[in-house]
Amino acid sequence: MSGQPIAGLPGHPGPRLAAAWMALTPARRAALAPHLLGTTSADYVAGWLARAGHQVSASTIRTYRRSLHPQDRVSP
Repeated sequence: MSGQPIAGLPGHPGPRLAAAWMALTPARRAALAPHLLGTTSADYVAGWLARAGHQVSASTIRTYRRSLHPQDRVSP
């Protein structure tokens, strides 16, 4: 089941990822976006979110990334 569109985040993230994204400050969102939408490992992104106080699994991040259209991804 896909989530709802979230401001500043392409596609339809699941509820945990959406909640984590909305809880971040704009500066943290800007820092995270290239990693979330790029090729940084999902495990690293999940760890980054955990250190920020948000439990989002690497599996959730990989599922979200697979759901994105190619134009929504950030190229290295």
